[in-house]
Amino acid sequence: MTITKSKKGRPTDYTPVIANEICATIASSSKGIGRLCKDNPNWPNQDTIFTWLKTYSDFSEQYARAKIVQVEVLIDEIIEIADDPSQDNLTNGQSQTICNNASINRARLRIDTRKWIASKLAPKIYGNKIDNTHSINTSHEEALTLLK
Repeated sequence: MTITKSKKGRPTDYTPVIANEICATIASSSKGIGRLCKDNPNWPNQDTIFTWLKTYSDFSEQYARAKIVQVEVLIDEIIEIADDPSQDNLTNGQSQTICNNASINRARLRIDTRKWIASKLAPKIYGNKIDNTHSINTSHEEALTLLK
């Protein structure tokens, strides 16, 4: 009688199929890679994925494109969070409506976090724009004259 051991644990061998699944999921979710790995036990752990990013250039490019697409998911969530007033007010024991500052502050934190991530993943689109260009209309001779 032959006993076949079933392979347990997460996969570690790179395949284009799992790479495509990982990148497609990233592109359609606002969750980070650690959370996605926990939610998908058929995926490798995040350390293995980071190793694949260093080892396989095709996967690295595909992953980078997925993260850029993920920014649009984050932007949609920002709009949803900002437009949802459902937790903005509470009714206290005297049936008075009061402002729910904790919920509003939590929404602000959720929005700010998504904005920060978007600014890092797509800085040309969502980053803070700083203009470092200067124009000098004075010639060297004129500048030296002004310094005297």
